[in-house]
Amino acid sequence: MLAELDALSEKTDALVAIVNQLRQENTRLRNQNAQLSAEHRAVSDRLRLASDRLEAIMERLP
Repeated sequence: MLAELDALSEKTDALVAIVNQLRQENTRLRNQNAQLSAEHRAVSDRLRLASDRLEAIMERLP
């Protein structure tokens, strides 16, 4: 019985370690996602501005 409790304790410890690793990875991925979303918005804004400028130039062409 003591051996079974020790085995259960080891499995529980391993599970807690995995949960902690997954939480850290989740935090890292959330931060990376936020950064990539911000970069995407910036690139989209620049693309929209370039498109507007190109349309303005095309309107002035004969």
